[in-house]
Amino acid sequence: MAVSGDKILVGFSGGADSVALLLALYRLKELLGIELVAVHVNHGIREEAGEDAEFTRKFCEERGIKYFLVEEDVPKIARENKLTEEEAGRNVRYEAFHSIAEKEGASKIAVAHHRNDVAETLLLNLLRGTGLHGAGAIRAVRDDIIRPLLCVTRQEIEKYLAGEGISFCHDVTNDENIHTRNKVRNELIPYMTENINAEAVKHLCRAAADFALADDFICKVTGNLFDKACTFDGKSVRIELKVLKSEDLFIQKNVILKCFELLTPNRKDITSAHVDAVTDITESTDGTAYVDLPYGLVAKREYEVLTLSEKVSGSPDNTLVIDFFDHVKREGEASEDVPGIGRMRASIIEYTKGANIPSGTYTKWFDCDRIQAAVFRCRRPDDYIFIETGSGVHKKKLSKFMTDVKIPIDRRDSIYVLADGDHVLWVPGYRISAGIKVSEDTKSILAINFLDGGKNGG
Repeated sequence: MAVSGDKILVGFSGGADSVALLLALYRLKELLGIELVAVHVNHGIREEAGEDAEFTRKFCEERGIKYFLVEEDVPKIARENKLTEEEAGRNVRYEAFHSIAEKEGASKIAVAHHRNDVAETLLLNLLRGTGLHGAGAIRAVRDDIIRPLLCVTRQEIEKYLAGEGISFCHDVTNDENIHTRNKVRNELIPYMTENINAEAVKHLCRAAADFALADDFICKVTGNLFDKACTFDGKSVRIELKVLKSEDLFIQKNVILKCFELLTPNRKDITSAHVDAVTDITESTDGTAYVDLPYGLVAKREYEVLTLSEKVSGSPDNTLVIDFFDHVKREGEASEDVPGIGRMRASIIEYTKGANIPSGTYTKWFDCDRIQAAVFRCRRPDDYIFIETGSGVHKKKLSKFMTDVKIPIDRRDSIYVLADGDHVLWVPGYRISAGIKVSEDTKSILAINFLDGGKNGG
């Protein structure tokens, strides 16, 4: 954690943990050959915070430890940045630590997390739905942050201070079971220790350490695959799917998560559901597929290439008109990529009365003789579709139909439909128009099939 000659900045709240840390490092500084700097951050939350600041200042003054006081209005920062006070406070502390460390030439920042903190964090992360990375909980060393007390419990810390006759500050908000962490600390862990296993904290810490080792290994394998399969240009990541799929699905998902980390400001807002949404569109390598993501990102698969990038405002994708009908009439068949659905194949065939009409969701027959000019495009204001009910065939506005079948509002403008003028012949995945169905009078059929079964609808 430290070598002779290091200057170490210590985060010094004045609580038992940080007092024990600073005291231990102070007692060892000659042996270790280190220099100490202490930083106290007043969050502006508690009335007695001023007393804590005075305690920490005096503690350092008595021992000749260089001391810095940082005062911030954390509740205001939390409101302005839409964060919890816990998140905002952590950001403020580490910004202060790094800023002062840079000015003072401190190469390490020591914070006072201990075994109970590891157990709490592991439980919190598991309960919130973490992956292996979160299950690794708190690391003893991460970049320039060191945590010398991870080998001891809160009880051992308090016993140490009592033996030394050293007092410390007590934050009464830690006793209030309002925040989730306090509930885990004050209720869940004591219950587990008293009623399930007296060494619950020890076992949780051991599990977290094993998870951390496993995560380190997974990160190494993930990094190797990322280097082989991905190209990052600073704004987007291009992934070669053949290379990506050479590894197990778990590693593939970690590569996608790494892509998110490169493109997003905050990993915590990326959930397993977002990663799964991206992996879902990689199942096929035919045609194209899209999925919208947080932070204005979009994942787009085009055959065997997946790209994660910012969504382009005014993208031409939803204004594209795929006009294939003249070609299919002239050549007998045609193939096109339809955004959000996949690779479409169309053909014109002669209808034999009594033939079985396909009933697949993404394979449809239409009465070709009733079609003037079929195209795939996104919806327009005057679009309509014919719906068959028990009382006959009725004309319905496409917007009303989309409402009836519960198509999300934010998807409606990007869904490609088959249309002849304002008449919508087919909303893929939902319904074909009753006005274009094959009948006993049909002579020729326009047959359309999506080769991947429409699985790429995003």
